[in-house]
Parts: sequence; structure tokens; C-alpha cells
Amino acid sequence: MFKYFPDNYMWSLSVMRCLASGGHFGEIHWALQDLQDAANVAPQGDSEAWHAAWKKLAVQVEEIGRTALETGKHQTAASALMRAAHYWQWAEAFVEPDDDRAAKSYERHLTCFHDAGGLLPNAIEVVEVPFGDTSLSAYLVKAEGASGPAPAVILSDGLDGTKEEMVLMAQALAARGISCLAVDNPGQGATLRIKGLKARHDSEVAAGAAYDYLASRTDIVDSSRVGLIAASMGGYYAPRAVAFEKRVKACVAWGAIYDYHAVWLRRLNLKPGVKATVDYRAALGTTGKHLLNIIGATDFDQALQKFESFTLKGVAQNITCDILLVHGEDDKQTPLSDAQKLYEEIGSKNKELRVFTRAEGGAAHVQLDRQEPAVSLIADWMADHL
Repeated sequence: MFKYFPDNYMWSLSVMRCLASGGHFGEIHWALQDLQDAANVAPQGDSEAWHAAWKKLAVQVEEIGRTALETGKHQTAASALMRAAHYWQWAEAFVEPDDDRAAKSYERHLTCFHDAGGLLPNAIEVVEVPFGDTSLSAYLVKAEGASGPAPAVILSDGLDGTKEEMVLMAQALAARGISCLAVDNPGQGATLRIKGLKARHDSEVAAGAAYDYLASRTDIVDSSRVGLIAASMGGYYAPRAVAFEKRVKACVAWGAIYDYHAVWLRRLNLKPGVKATVDYRAALGTTGKHLLNIIGATDFDQALQKFESFTLKGVAQNITCDILLVHGEDDKQTPLSDAQKLYEEIGSKNKELRVFTRAEGGAAHVQLDRQEPAVSLIADWMADHL
């Protein structure tokens, strides 16, 4: 994977994530080019410098979008506001969760995304998915060219990811005649930040709620043809969900995870009688405080206890739907052996494991080093299996 910051994996991963969701390299480079020294501040970089740089970019690009909107230039407005939404996400990303700037930046992120989505030719519909006595934040992208009920996919991201990051995948599915419900599950995005719902191991509950919502949209959804795609930590969430939620017809785990508790055992400093701490030499996608907020723990020992139930051991055998695992040969966050172990234990007769190699590109975590052809492969596979 290209490392914009050679000695800071987390910051470099974030740059690649932003590019993969639609950010422009020239804009990002303009904002971050003077942060090389800040990236080397222990333990994970100077988060104040990071926030200031991304905020400066987000404000500038949002202003371009707002001005274009006022003057009726809707294409320019949609493009700029969508990019601003992604930049605001990264302005918020490493600010401590209880810092007022986090909530303000995230609100700007959502507002820009909502405003941009409404300007697109295939408008993005912001929705709420009923979930117990509250709801899951979501958006719906309708299948292009469909005159009646069409297949649909439930789409989500990983540990600290958001549904907005997945917009290009949602649009790729829509272009293939598949409606897409992109959801922030418990522990993710607006469902975490606004609803306060922490991550939970039983992802089939959220998947079932998302399916119920799609089934209620009888005007546009064929409920017999619903799939599920999830990325990064979603590589645990998605297989877990379809092991129990049998109404889902096909599943893609984009960055497969067999045992998430084991993943974090590798990322923490563990010594008898000493509180667990983060091993900052590990390939991490977010800060320790964000991890604790996502899982609802006060320290890393408690987080590890909560993660004990985040395993597919004894569960994967119950998966019976068509399933595709997509993994990178050089994934620094979850080794290929995890994907292979999961593949071996999946019970479905129709299972596939696609490994992207260093030689062909796409070998990094969720193919962030080269997302094509993975995005197209996943979208095409889902179209074939629904």
C-alpha cells in the first residue's frame, strides 16, 4: 500500500480510505503536504495538526459547493459537497470522542453528504431503519433502470468506518440494477455518534432490521433477492449475520475475519498483572480511545473481554447462503490465514475465496492499495448471485 506518511500506518491508511471513497489526491496533498513531521509525533501522530489540515480542506471545498449551489451549478455543487463530506469525516476521525469539535465536524460531514446526495441524478435517500426503540442511520440508493421491484444489498463498513465511505460501492451496485441500503450498524458512524449504540457481536440483529426495512419497500425491492456486503471488521459482521439471518441470499466479506478477539490480542501489550495497552507498532486503523468508545469499554482489558464473543468459531459452519470472501495477500490488519481459516469452516456449498496478490495489486487491507478491480468484482459477483 502507498504510504503517504512512510512511518505512520494509521494516517496513510486514512489517506487511502479517503481516496477510495471519492476524495481527490491533489486536494488531499494540498492539505497534508506539510504534516510529515507531525505524522512522526508519538504515539500515533499529532492529532491536532491532522484535524486542522483536514478542517481547512473541508471548509474550502464545502464553500466551493455552497457557492455553486447558490448559483444553480448543481453538478459542481454535488461533486464538491460530496468531497467535503469525506474531508469532514477525516477532520473528525482522530479528535477524541468527547471533544466538542468531533460532534461539530461530524454534523458538517452528514450535512454535506445529505446535500450532495440530493443533487445526484440518482438521488441518495436518507432513511432510518427501525431498531428496537431506536433506529439505525442509513441511506438508500435505488437500482438504476428498474421499473419495479429489484434485488437489493445491505451494505456496511468496519470498526471505525461509516456508510458514507461506501458510497461508490453503493453506486456501483445501483448501476447494475441493485438497490443498496447502506447502514451504520451499532458501533458505527451516526448510529454510534448520535444514537449512542455500541458495537455488538450479534450482527444478525441489525442485518435482520435492515432486511425488514427493505422488505417494507415493496415498490422497489424484491425481498427474495437481498444480499449483504460488509468491509474490514464487516468481514466478521457479514458472515456472522448470514449464519443466523437466513433471508439473506448472498454475502460478501470484504476483508475476512475469523476471530476478532484474536486480532486484538495481537494489537495489545499484554503482561500478567499489568493493564493492557495498545501496541502502537501494530497496523491500526484508529486510536485507542476511539476503540474504547466503539465497543463501550473503559479500558483495554474490558474491551478484550467484550471481544471474546466476536468470533466465528462454531458459527461459520451455519452459513448456507452463497458467500464470497475477498482478501489481500499482504493485509497488515488481518492476516490471510484468518480468511483461509474462515473459508475452511464455512458450511455453504457455494463459497469462494478471492485473494488479491502483490503481483496483481490489491494486496492491502480491503484492496486500499488498488481498489479496482475488487470493487467491480464484488458488484458483479453480487449481481450474478442475486
